[in-house]
Amino acid sequence: MVEKTATEASNDFWLEFKTEREAIEDQLSHSRSLPTSQLPIHFNNILQKINQLEKNVTKATEFIPSYDERQCSLQLKELGEKLETAKAELTPKAKFSFKSRKKKAASTPVTAAVISTVPLPKEESEILSDATVLLRDKAESVITLRDSERAQTTQTSVDVLLSNLKRCVIILEDENVQISAIHIKNVDNCIIYCGSIEGSVLMYGLTNSVLIVGCHQLRMHDAHQVDMMLHVTSRPIIEDSDQIQVGRLDGSGSVNYFDQIEDFNWLKKQASPNWKIMGQDRHAAIEKHMSIFKSNNQNQDLLANSLNLLPK
Repeated sequence: MVEKTATEASNDFWLEFKTEREAIEDQLSHSRSLPTSQLPIHFNNILQKINQLEKNVTKATEFIPSYDERQCSLQLKELGEKLETAKAELTPKAKFSFKSRKKKAASTPVTAAVISTVPLPKEESEILSDATVLLRDKAESVITLRDSERAQTTQTSVDVLLSNLKRCVIILEDENVQISAIHIKNVDNCIIYCGSIEGSVLMYGLTNSVLIVGCHQLRMHDAHQVDMMLHVTSRPIIEDSDQIQVGRLDGSGSVNYFDQIEDFNWLKKQASPNWKIMGQDRHAAIEKHMSIFKSNNQNQDLLANSLNLLPK
């Protein structure tokens, strides 16, 4: 039996987590249709499922990306809050009793204890490390790794954070630097040329843009009207995204799952309407422009000409 790679295990876990989370949400939504006498057992069963899901996440932290871990933590917290809200609304309050003080102390909801053990996300600060290159808060610019907010160190392998960029051309390929991961957050009307990177591309908030990258893993959240040229060695995943076009990017190795995207918002057997293979003319136009990106030439002509590639 062939052993799963870390990327494959991560993708499988995310699918399993989503399926189990949705099953718990279905149980919660069914709560109002149950007799009051059945609610204590019903809520207890839900709590046990949340606790088990939290344990599964803890075990999976050995191979899932930190972004996925944070998303799981947020969704677990949300499930716990929904459970407590349903209990408060549907379960009659106990009548006052002088003996209730001791019982109250012993019956503190387990959910609160469980959820509190899961660290809450710290936004960009949680992503950052000494080896993180920051490119953010710019508009109408051509940006390369040399434009990082942080002074370049002797690190030859770095993470990159792209944040709050608008109408920019971002060129990340650099023969002297190997990128291990790229995080994209709140980027609009931009061209992003990454070259080939070692690890993952994780996006949250990418709109009306073009992305060109070769990577091992790609996760896209909250993306709209994005054209991608991809060489990816595991199935890309999109969630809460639409109007995605994808084309094949030639890269090292024969495996390329660019056209096998998993859409977490579309569980039907039919093809997802949220993404499609881009047409030949569009593919050729982007491919033709890639030689210009590789020249890494920073000038205003490059900015104006490249932005013409943005999705119409």
